[in-house]
Amino acid sequence: MTDRGIPAEIKTGFNTLVPEDPTENIASIVLVFMENAIKSADIYVKHAKRNSITAEDIKRGLMLETFFIKQRPNMLEQCEEMKKTINKILEEEDDDDDLDQLSNIYADEEEEFKESECPCAMCKCMNNIYTRWEGFTPETSIERAMYKHINDIA
Repeated sequence: MTDRGIPAEIKTGFNTLVPEDPTENIASIVLVFMENAIKSADIYVKHAKRNSITAEDIKRGLMLETFFIKQRPNMLEQCEEMKKTINKILEEEDDDDDLDQLSNIYADEEEEFKESECPCAMCKCMNNIYTRWEGFTPETSIERAMYKHINDIA
């Protein structure tokens, strides 16, 4: 604070009065992005009448979310909530045993990917996502990063 009660440093971002760690903002954006992609993949899998989400479902969900990220009206709120979740997790003790047990439970249960035959808009979009992806030109830095990393998924 200055001697007149004015903050010495004001930053732009999620909170304009308190300086924040940009890593926390980036992490929250990426995690919200991934959470939304997984939700889309989950809906798609249920409509396809399959029992587990495959790597292909996730890849398609990530592609779809790349198109939606700029259009989400509640993205800022989702990111703020995610930052709270991240901080809560960091405050708690790490329990790697639980993660090891969870990965062992699901390690052998992935079924083969097959496209959904459901005629809903979501399934049609996920079925045709590669056509749209091929014509996509990323405009923002986040779109370029996501585009590159999604293309690197085998």
